[in-house]
Amino acid sequence: MTKKITSRVLPIIMVFALFMTSAIATNADMAAFTGSYQSEDVAIGSSNEVTMVGEVKPTIMSVTMPTYVPFDISRSVQGENKVISPRITVTNNSSVPVSLDVVYTVVDLSKLQGTTWNYDGNVGDNQIAVGFQTETTSEQAPTSLSGTRWLVDNTAQNTNIASMGALESETLYVVGTLGKAVPENNSFTVTPTFVVRQT
Repeated sequence: MTKKITSRVLPIIMVFALFMTSAIATNADMAAFTGSYQSEDVAIGSSNEVTMVGEVKPTIMSVTMPTYVPFDISRSVQGENKVISPRITVTNNSSVPVSLDVVYTVVDLSKLQGTTWNYDGNVGDNQIAVGFQTETTSEQAPTSLSGTRWLVDNTAQNTNIASMGALESETLYVVGTLGKAVPENNSFTVTPTFVVRQT
């Protein structure tokens, strides 16, 4: 009787042992594959073609410029340009050429009673005009108003202020003029909104 039970149990033990060996080998193989293959990778057999997929990402444009620019405007300044302005360095950190445009300018003349804005530099007695010029002579503010990009007050505009190649910089100055009846010893604010575009 013992012989019969052994002869029946032994094949079951052998099949179970083979199954366990196969399962252990499969787990070991999977552990090896997990370290070196991604889930969608396949081993190369008779074929050696590999499909590669690339994605074109949109260009990231980055321009650095000051957020606050103080300037003085006075009739006593010599030359057409009546503004004393610091150098404004604008840096294109992008790998593509860009243009720097003004699309809107908020102007507040409330502290200059009776004063109005002018956007072409030909000011009347009670007018004031401000814009930007690029530096033409190194380290020297402009004295003329030729080539000024004038700012328009409280109205949509699309005025190019500067164009820069990839990783280049441009230096700007605030320039402007005022009429003989504009009150002195008061302040006003000019807040342009800049947009950077790829050229």
